[in-house]
Amino acid sequence: MLQFIPYGLAAVVGGLLGKKYLPQLIDAQQKQGAWVPFVNSSLPPIQILGGSVIKEQPVVLATEEIPLDNRYGTTMLVSEHEFTRTATVGLSVGREQALSANMKSILWPVLESVVQDELKKSLRIDFGTQITRRVKIVFSSEPGHLVRYRLVWRQDSRQGVYDIRMGNEQLAVPYMVTFGLFHAVESMAGVEHERG
Repeated sequence: MLQFIPYGLAAVVGGLLGKKYLPQLIDAQQKQGAWVPFVNSSLPPIQILGGSVIKEQPVVLATEEIPLDNRYGTTMLVSEHEFTRTATVGLSVGREQALSANMKSILWPVLESVVQDELKKSLRIDFGTQITRRVKIVFSSEPGHLVRYRLVWRQDSRQGVYDIRMGNEQLAVPYMVTFGLFHAVESMAGVEHERG
């Protein structure tokens, strides 16, 4: 019986110290930006303050080369090709380095959803959808020439930043969105056959 008295005394002393110092510990954690899940059980209000576009430019998805070797031919060489490409409307959101690991895992999906909803409205796109394009192109090469064509598949892209207020915190959330699908045909330097 006497051996249990130190454990009981320790529990009472620990309880008294916890009541006295726990509020100070929680305040210190919050000032340092630490996430205290049992205190912050509900999400803080989230508001988009504004946004800015940093860069808009096409990104290359794929290239396909089509050589037409007519160096030894005597008539026009004509070749018809059919191409198909599929692309996905995507979003990448940069992670805020100032957030703690717990805050990233709990709140970041909510911030990503806010950014996605805002871009969905402004660009009128649905993320995750796939776009498929099919094109038929006729290529030709004059007699005595080797001509190279290149088919380039591109998507539009936009890089920007949203300024978001979350509770008392203000965060800069960078993003990159890719959407659309289009192609272009380029001709490259070929080789002319020297007839002797």
